[in-house]
Amino acid sequence: MGNRQSTNLTIAVAVVSLLSLTPSASAQSCELRLDHTALELGEAAPVELTCTNTAQPDAPTLKTPPGIELRLLSPTPSQFSQTSIINGRVSQSSTYRFNLQLTALREGTYSLGPIALTAGGQTYNTNAVAITVRKTEAAAAAKGDRVLFVEMSVSPTSLYVTESYTATLTIGIRKLVIEGREYEVDMLRQVLDLNGSQLSVFAGGSARQSEVMIANSEDRSHKYVVYRVTQDIRAEQIGEARVGPVFLKANYPTAVRPVWTGRLEFSRTTKETARADAISVTVKGPPDRDRPESFTGAIGRFTMDVSVKPSRVEQGQPVTLTVAIRGAPLEGVAGPDLARQPELVSRFDFAPEELIGDVEGDAKVFRRALFPKQTGEQTLPPIVWSYFDTQRGQYVTLTSQPLPLAVDPRSEVPSVVSLSPSTEPRESETTLTRMSGGISPNYVDPDFVLADHSFSLASPASVITFALPPMLCLVATLSTRHRARLREDVSYARRRHAARVARTAVRRALTSGTPVEQWHKLGAALSAYLSDHFGLATVQLTPTEARDLLAAQGFPIQLADQIAAFLDRCDAIRYASGLGQETSPASAADTVLQWITAIENHR
Repeated sequence: MGNRQSTNLTIAVAVVSLLSLTPSASAQSCELRLDHTALELGEAAPVELTCTNTAQPDAPTLKTPPGIELRLLSPTPSQFSQTSIINGRVSQSSTYRFNLQLTALREGTYSLGPIALTAGGQTYNTNAVAITVRKTEAAAAAKGDRVLFVEMSVSPTSLYVTESYTATLTIGIRKLVIEGREYEVDMLRQVLDLNGSQLSVFAGGSARQSEVMIANSEDRSHKYVVYRVTQDIRAEQIGEARVGPVFLKANYPTAVRPVWTGRLEFSRTTKETARADAISVTVKGPPDRDRPESFTGAIGRFTMDVSVKPSRVEQGQPVTLTVAIRGAPLEGVAGPDLARQPELVSRFDFAPEELIGDVEGDAKVFRRALFPKQTGEQTLPPIVWSYFDTQRGQYVTLTSQPLPLAVDPRSEVPSVVSLSPSTEPRESETTLTRMSGGISPNYVDPDFVLADHSFSLASPASVITFALPPMLCLVATLSTRHRARLREDVSYARRRHAARVARTAVRRALTSGTPVEQWHKLGAALSAYLSDHFGLATVQLTPTEARDLLAAQGFPIQLADQIAAFLDRCDAIRYASGLGQETSPASAADTVLQWITAIENHR
């Protein structure tokens, strides 16, 4: 009896223990988290949007009042899971986190949120957060009176679309001197707060460092570390372009202490800020007046060379037209529109697609296969191409010289073999003349003539002897046709070479100088691959265009979303380099190569 009670007690304790280890349900919620709600004009601050114990949320739609800007740094949230046991009770929680960036654009008080998120078919609303934006304190007139200063310049401020302008950013940080002792500190990485700064087009640029002495308003000199970043920017759209504003935030040390590693630790810092106003750049387009029909959008100064090879062909065979354009800028330059050359259209057949050029040395070269319609001695008519000369402010039309070309009639006339007693063979016929005594008198040994020279097709050697020439002929024919199609059909050639070119570009991207440049080139390689694989005219796809393209081609929606998110992240890293720290460029390159393989194998 006692043993049975003991057994029952043991079972009860085990049941209670198992029940206490059952995970407890946790509340579901979504909230906004900010470290600082008071910002200076131009200041940037990280924001976290966190969902706890929900399904994976969709990317939120962000709406903010004028005066503040909230930008989603990645459309896919990061996920974290946690399990804890306290007093025998198990609790589990899962968290999805979006990283965002808040930028203060105008003075005032604003309400950030609530923001609605959808997760697992349910809608959640975050808390609202009050944001205060105050004007940056007026900087002293003399740079030497400031611990931190920033200057920005742009040249030229008026130019034509496709031309480039140069933007220069200068950052000065006073050398760290405490109680008369100068300390060597990496000002850019240890003092400047890049996460709280807005660098505009200068994010990810390479800085040149120097040290200079600058006097303050009391004529007392201080040593400064000066960084200069220069960016050449191509004007892509007509209208007004803005460079900046630039906002800098620094945690400037006021006290230091050594640590056991021998390095310095900042025991106390003070917040220092500096701001440079935006600079406007006027981007003009070529005028509509007097625009020639042969203008295809080239702006700058150029020369054109035209050649045709071979200069003699049979009718039905192509000649290769080569147009080489030299000048600047070559990026984005389109070749002549052959369909708008009336004399060329009337005398030659050619593919109607747009010419796609390749940069070869100092020229952009365009090639097209032309099929002459007529035979005889003739010329390749002049090729006309126009551009807008930015220095002269007018259109310039280039016209090539006529090139000699000879087109021979087809030589494919069948030969006829006949046995005829006539001694007058007709033209294009081959005759056999009967000789007295038959054929045998031409041989010395009649036994050789009468010998049985028949052989069986069952011999392996004979089978190879008969089969090999036709097979080689077939292979040569297919190879010739394949090379001709690669030469004449540009879209087909791009599709055939897309994967090889993209894999080479991915490997080269990892040899670039900085991780930011590597991320940018990985995104460009993937975007260019999609354009080549699907035969698109454009080279650089937006994330939305890439997603829609893959979905329309029947690829899984999940793959389309992943590629679109990757392209969006590559673009965002150019302006917020901290985004690339979670994943290495090498790991990202492996993912891109896997996507290329999946697209190539898709049926």
